[in-house]
Amino acid sequence: MKDDDARALLQSTQNLRALWQGVLSLDYLFSLAINAAIWTYLLRAFIESFSTGSNQGFSYLAVATGLSSLVFGLWRLHTRYLYNRIAGLYPDLLLCEKVLGIDSDRGTAAYLVSTIPRLRRILSGDALNPHQKGEAISYLVAEKSMGRLSHLVIDIIVLGIIISLFGLCISVHSNLQFPLAISSITATIIGFLLVLCGIFAFQRYPSQSTITAAIRQYGES
Repeated sequence: MKDDDARALLQSTQNLRALWQGVLSLDYLFSLAINAAIWTYLLRAFIESFSTGSNQGFSYLAVATGLSSLVFGLWRLHTRYLYNRIAGLYPDLLLCEKVLGIDSDRGTAAYLVSTIPRLRRILSGDALNPHQKGEAISYLVAEKSMGRLSHLVIDIIVLGIIISLFGLCISVHSNLQFPLAISSITATIIGFLLVLCGIFAFQRYPSQSTITAAIRQYGES
């Protein structure tokens, strides 16, 4: 690949990564805003129902738990999907930077080491040459082992929130009409499963054994 071609590909790939990372940030803000709107409106209705003597208060609470769980689940699934697309760009970025002579202590390699510390074994040091490093990263992407630990932490927190919402829904189900009780409980379960789907279907935090396998496979090539 010529320098001009590498420079053009690097720029377009960086622009695409920046676009998707921007969407990730918007997803986070939208999920917070939607959940805030759901709970602000429905909690107010729940509180007001007691002052008016209405027996619909627990219905508002059930609707809030179901909708909030779905929003959380869709947010985490879409975040994982987008990050999976971003991870697929890293081999091209590393290739272009290799052609342009960008040092491994800078650029994409340095960013990956800072966000996924276990990649230091691949991207730092002399165990692999620049070409082999790119091949090893491609291997990790194919093995769905380029996830960030921070994503897993957030997913676990969200799962805990959804479990709490499920418990809240169960605690008030006796005060609900049967269809609403079933719908709200089902919604919380779906939200929970969406988060799990994102965790297992897309990029996961790389294990040491997977990194060792990549080094052995491409270190010998």
